[in-house]
Amino acid sequence: MWVLTFADGHYDRRTVMTEVSEFARRLRTFRNGSSFAYWYSPELHPLGHGWHVNFFISFRVPHAEIEALWNHGFVWVTDFASSMGGPKGEPLGLCRTPREGLRRAAHYGCKYSQKDWSPEHVGAQNHRYELAQGFPPQKVGGWARDPRHAEELVADLIPLEDRRFLQHWDSNDMADWKRPPVRTWRW
Repeated sequence: MWVLTFADGHYDRRTVMTEVSEFARRLRTFRNGSSFAYWYSPELHPLGHGWHVNFFISFRVPHAEIEALWNHGFVWVTDFASSMGGPKGEPLGLCRTPREGLRRAAHYGCKYSQKDWSPEHVGAQNHRYELAQGFPPQKVGGWARDPRHAEELVADLIPLEDRRFLQHWDSNDMADWKRPPVRTWRW
């Protein structure tokens, strides 16, 4: 995960998104024009310094190269596969496989895509996150007759070696839930 910042503080979200799109094109040129999957999510700095962007890729690039390609401000990186700590020093422990590192990065990135979706925050008709063109997420789903059948469907979709990463959330477990019932599974 690369965090891309702006030295002079950018407050116009459209300008930020344009700069990140241009950065992705430069990174593709750096990789001899080959396409690659990436995902990014802009975030307003909590102390009021404008936008910064969390940019996720699945390959290594020297820090100096990213700095040169970005060229708008400071950049830093967290390698979830090899780092013993997260971006804010939270303990992660050692990953046994690169896939586990990618899973950690995706889990961390999801919290940014779930933040405030209101038009006041992201603007009218804007997205909370962006994906590389040509790399859409794979949709996997099915209809469940009842909660037990839903559990069986999820179990069939997740490879056995990945089931230890399965997280389940049920609105019925929330005493103050006042909306239609919801169940989610994430891995």
